[in-house]
Amino acid sequence: MPKTELYGQWAPGRMVISDDPRNPVCHYQYFVDSTSATNGDTQGYGDNPDRPFATVGAALTKAGATLDNAPGTTIYLMPGHAETLSTAGAITVGLSCATRIVGLGKGLQRPIFTYDNVDATILVTAANVSIENIRFYCDIDSLVVGATISAAGFRLLNCEFTENGKDALIWLETTAAADDMILRGNVFRQVTAGGTSCIDLVGADRCVIEDNYFYGAWSTAIINGITTTSLECMIRRNTFDNQSTDDHWIDTHANGTGSIQFNKGTCTSAGGIDDDAIIDNDTLCFLAENYCSDSGGETGQIVGAVSA
Repeated sequence: MPKTELYGQWAPGRMVISDDPRNPVCHYQYFVDSTSATNGDTQGYGDNPDRPFATVGAALTKAGATLDNAPGTTIYLMPGHAETLSTAGAITVGLSCATRIVGLGKGLQRPIFTYDNVDATILVTAANVSIENIRFYCDIDSLVVGATISAAGFRLLNCEFTENGKDALIWLETTAAADDMILRGNVFRQVTAGGTSCIDLVGADRCVIEDNYFYGAWSTAIINGITTTSLECMIRRNTFDNQSTDDHWIDTHANGTGSIQFNKGTCTSAGGIDDDAIIDNDTLCFLAENYCSDSGGETGQIVGAVSA
């Protein structure tokens, strides 16, 4: 086992696992690796990369049985780890302690979750959950929703959402309990037509959506505020490309507040760029330097009315 910044082994000694400096309150660490010949989901597995769990579910079960009221836990998914999600709540993160699920590796070495059933989904029902550096792949037509977030303080960082000839209707949705959510540095690709929205915000106050890349065809909006107004949201520095003709980058829902700034991208327009067709229901939001182009070889024009 090679030495890394997380663990190392010196023959004939035991595995040494370091504290991750990014986890100042994390008291427990587990490892998951579906490719390991020495993995298992029973007692005695998961504490180090030599004897990892085979599934995330086993790690969450172990964490819930041993540290439900501890300050926090981190579950590391080893490079190449892969799981198939086939049921509603196939992964449910509901621990009362802060939980990080972190993929290790770069590029195609990052762990991957594949959806193969329209009702398959990830449920986040506990506060202060972070999911990082993981690939999510849609392999079924009309996936209803990839993940539902129903607790505060959720973080989605540096993940990738893709498909190959299949369509996810919605990749991520919230409930009104998902306040203070951060989506940062993620890639969403939905090339196949059929998606309605990439992200549905339902009363998710103070959410931050920044530094993401969105490319696809969404018939309602890429970021769609629905049902309950989201307040004090920050949407900034994203790149948007909605291939669905005259459909939105962002629809904040009636009376949504916050700031939408420094976003850029392209749209597919039948009759030129229309501000309301790019960012809608924005009358209570602060807009600054959002630029959109609807044709190759053209510099984007500013979106939104210019202040007098």
